[in-house]
Amino acid sequence: MEITLEKALKEIEGNKFFKVLKENDLVKVSYRFNAPQTFDTPLKRELRGITFSSKTGRVVSRPFHKFFNLGEHPETEKERLKGKLFILREKLDGTMLHPAVVEGRVRLFTQKDFANPQIEKGEELLRRNDKLLKATRRLLEKGLTPIFELISPEFQLVIPYETEELILTEVRDNRTGHYLLEEAENELIQMGFKLPRKRVGTVEEAERLIEEAENVEGFVAKNFDESEPFPLFVKIKSPWYHRAHYAFTYLHNIPDHKLFNLFLNNRADDIFATVTNPAVKEKKSRRLKVLTDIYHSLLSSAEKLSQLYGKVKEETLKAEAQKELKKIEREFKEELELFNFPVEHLTEAARLAKQKKKFDKFLGTKLYTALKHQTVKLKT
Repeated sequence: MEITLEKALKEIEGNKFFKVLKENDLVKVSYRFNAPQTFDTPLKRELRGITFSSKTGRVVSRPFHKFFNLGEHPETEKERLKGKLFILREKLDGTMLHPAVVEGRVRLFTQKDFANPQIEKGEELLRRNDKLLKATRRLLEKGLTPIFELISPEFQLVIPYETEELILTEVRDNRTGHYLLEEAENELIQMGFKLPRKRVGTVEEAERLIEEAENVEGFVAKNFDESEPFPLFVKIKSPWYHRAHYAFTYLHNIPDHKLFNLFLNNRADDIFATVTNPAVKEKKSRRLKVLTDIYHSLLSSAEKLSQLYGKVKEETLKAEAQKELKKIEREFKEELELFNFPVEHLTEAARLAKQKKKFDKFLGTKLYTALKHQTVKLKT
């Protein structure tokens, strides 16, 4: 499928699911949201980071078209794929990078960025490997886009890689969009590219291979029986990866009130144990410790105030509760951006503690609510 900048922009005119990014003479078109209606035409499936020259309107860098997980889309339903033979390439858990020559220099881009830390790392790896850099330039000068996956301990998602590398996952013709890696595999290896491991088999065989595997994302399955508008590509992910990626994504994006709720419901250990990314675990562990420390301080204050409950006037109890809250605010001043915990909640907790009722559950619920409504808020 031949694409020009004009055709791409016309395709997404008025469509809020896509965005256009510009840098000097480069224009990148990519989707914002991955929803069922986002990719309702073949052309839209090409708009996931494809990059054009604003001067010529031609493609200068062409990453993968949008393809789907097994069972996610009518074309990837298991019944439809049954018995088909596929080339099965190991699916890597990294960052896709695709290059272009810009003002004589080989630049790398991600799907939605012209510059970010992953791009810097990828370009550093290219500079350190002169053979790989020259091979990349040769393909670009032929009008081809080598598509890389950056794997690095520095940018771990789920799988803990020990080395940092650029792995060549495909090569596309910028004009036609044809995929060329499989037919040129031997030549590409001789040029200095490292490719993902490969085997041939059915979807059923691929699923059996990864059924019990750990630290494996899965396969990209490719079938070239048809080529227009695309060959059939399918993502097949291992059960382990589905679980680990869910936990990683959940923990990485979790707001503080939900993080604290994991603690309240005794689920934090299960989630943290499933996440393999040490940076995310450490960051969220530190944050959860602050939240639980604040909670424990509230519990201690409620127990202390319970000794006064019924012995002093309500106004006096309220004033003492206010002092306790100020004390907690001072104790956590380095971590707190805002601490407007209602004094009435603390005096009520004191009453419950005095009566040997579940003041801990009451305070946990009230702190959860305060975090949710951001009347108590940690610094970012």
